[in-house]
Amino acid sequence: RYQEDAGTGTDKQKTAFPRKGADRVMKIVIIGAGIGGLATANLLAQDGHDVHVYEQAKTPGGRAGQFKSKGFTFDTGPSWYLMPDVFDRYFKLVGSSTKDHLTLKKLSPAYKVYYETHAPITITGNSKKDAQTFEAIEPGAGVALKKYLAVSEKLYRLSLGAFLYQNFTAPSEFINRTTLRHGAQMLDMAITPLHRYIRRYVRSPRLQQLLEYPAVFLGTSPYKAPALYSLMSALDFTEGVFYPVGTMHSVVTALHTIGVEKGVHYHFNAPVQSIETADGNVTGITLTDGTTVLADIVVSNADLHHTETKLLQYADQSYPETYWQKRQPSPSALLIFLGIKGKIPEFEHHTLLFVDDWKKNFADIYDNATAPKNASLYISKTSASDTTAPKGHENIFVLVPLPAGKHFTKKQTETLAARYLAQIKRTTGVDLAARTVTRRLFSPNDFGTTYNSWQNSMLGPSHILAQSAFFRTPNKSKRVKNLYYVGAGTVPGVGVPMCLIGAELVQQRIAKDLRT
Repeated sequence: RYQEDAGTGTDKQKTAFPRKGADRVMKIVIIGAGIGGLATANLLAQDGHDVHVYEQAKTPGGRAGQFKSKGFTFDTGPSWYLMPDVFDRYFKLVGSSTKDHLTLKKLSPAYKVYYETHAPITITGNSKKDAQTFEAIEPGAGVALKKYLAVSEKLYRLSLGAFLYQNFTAPSEFINRTTLRHGAQMLDMAITPLHRYIRRYVRSPRLQQLLEYPAVFLGTSPYKAPALYSLMSALDFTEGVFYPVGTMHSVVTALHTIGVEKGVHYHFNAPVQSIETADGNVTGITLTDGTTVLADIVVSNADLHHTETKLLQYADQSYPETYWQKRQPSPSALLIFLGIKGKIPEFEHHTLLFVDDWKKNFADIYDNATAPKNASLYISKTSASDTTAPKGHENIFVLVPLPAGKHFTKKQTETLAARYLAQIKRTTGVDLAARTVTRRLFSPNDFGTTYNSWQNSMLGPSHILAQSAFFRTPNKSKRVKNLYYVGAGTVPGVGVPMCLIGAELVQQRIAKDLRT
């Protein structure tokens, strides 16, 4: 009836049986084995559907990939384990628990921040100790931090129910007693830029930067991100920062393992050429080798711009190129993977470098479309907490945000890498270039060629207000029946926790549609 075994997936499969009381059993094809695709496959297989995942790469993970070089193990994507309760909820949904699949280590300290012209600051993840650090820098800032965290923690809990776990198919989904009771406060924080909101609490530029940097994880600038996203920084101080032993790629391994147990069929080395439709209904997919795979439902975890503008015919596009011309992408990035000889005590597991001209740094990336001369950047040293490097060596990953939509030649990429490594040496005293055993660069262009990423962005559409919550691109096609989307491009947004939430949302939407 349909092609069954395309690709080179070799996982031993178990038969999926419909859950008691399940709706109609459908053949569902998922395009892409990123976090969103893997998580969605598990939930749909649990519902009793016949689920097939088609992935262009030879292994699962998508942007959350991994590679090895000369005894070093590098993650290629996410490196912060954020919003742990979202992971707990997801694993519970699939009949398991976080501790069954992940060994979490609380980082102590949580992270370290270097400044161009000021002494470094270390954040412990203990709100009382960190309040003392704030107070030492700015009198009154310790009390202000406590007030800020109290509001942010409350906001986080409200947002989980009011905005994050919502498909926004009807006003009744997010207009309720809770949102009405807190509506004025939430409206104020929705229209107030994050930077302006944080200035209400602290005046020190260094402390403002500490509370604003999570905006980068949302693919936007603190001068444009809604103050609602202050909830992101609160977790670092109130719950601490955790790390899954085995690197963040262990999350991918866990999702894939669960899928095999639930009977999900994986087809690797199987890139998709197009999504097939007939009379306004999805009928399946065609692979680049010409194989047609029939399906009752298709869920695309591929880049949403690529899905809409490349995999669908124009008549089937709900979001054509003209739609994307009005949207704002997240920044791109230069990724520098380094195997370093010797230990680096100057770096913690997470280390951040902030430039003095904070506003210009973001303006260069978002407004001027130019690579910053000196950049605020992120350094990961997983070897501080894991066996990701040979004995006596360090595993270093450097992420430098750069403007989206730009093409960088190989020579330009090498020049930028040298520039930012020199900046790290200048700021921290650590000469990474002189101690490098192995190195790999991943340029902005590589985001486009490797992941079909819109505008070479590293995350997808940014989280400005006009692209957040009910303004974000929906997870269901407007023109093709039984075509759905999951991942960073749709609700609720970017990041591993958001993709786990998105998987639950699309599973709920499919279940509801099958009942009507």
